Amino acid sequence: MKQLLMAVFIILSSQMVVKAQRIPQVPDSVRKKYQLNNPRPAAAKVIDLSTLNQDSLIKIKLVRLASNNPVLVAADAGIRIAETEFDRAKYSWLSSVSAGANINEFVINNSPAASFFPKYNLGITIPLNIISKTKSEKKIATQNIIINTENKNERLRVMKTMVLSLYEEYKEKKELLRLQKIGMDDDYQAYLAAQKNYADGSIELDEMNRIYKSYVNEQGKLITKEKELNIAVIQIEELINMPLQIALKL
Repeated sequence: MKQLLMAVFIILSSQMVVKAQRIPQVPDSVRKKYQLNNPRPAAAKVIDLSTLNQDSLIKIKLVRLASNNPVLVAADAGIRIAETEFDRAKYSWLSSVSAGANINEFVINNSPAASFFPKYNLGITIPLNIISKTKSEKKIATQNIIINTENKNERLRVMKTMVLSLYEEYKEKKELLRLQKIGMDDDYQAYLAAQKNYADGSIELDEMNRIYKSYVNEQGKLITKEKELNIAVIQIEELINMPLQIALKL
């Protein structure tokens, strides 16, 4: 008896294994059609961040932050609306189909004449242009998706150009401010030396005044360059929607 049960168990186990290993085969025609309608997306280019310098890493970070700008968020919303319109267009034919039914009044009144007339009537109304109408609405919705997607991509390209251009201006203004501070320190030291030389009688008052005016002029340039740097920072922050100093630390 035990041997009989063992044999039955082995047969059932082998059938289960065979069944589990069986893989349904997809016809070549179906697979090719699916591949044509659903092409594989191009593989994204992988960037090795370890090979980039600090400046390049900052640019990548600024572009990523700018991609979350409210303008681009609104563009994404436009794409989602267009996709919703496409889904609605696929089933728009349902609103064109109507059904009706009525019961013969003789049946309701239980009249002998009911046998001479249909007991009830059923009807469905289908417009002749239902197929072409649905196809047109789907085509329009598809084009709206393409338009909104391209608009978003164009805005993304513009945003990338703007944030990188402003970053280059920011670096320029920052370096010019640094050089201006160095030059102003030299003028300040010259002014201090002129005061000492004037006190010693080594130079005339006009010479000391000339050096002082040069120093004051450099102070005015410093204020201008600080303002220009601050404006560059504000313009970048408008695109990335956060303080620049915080963004550079992320």
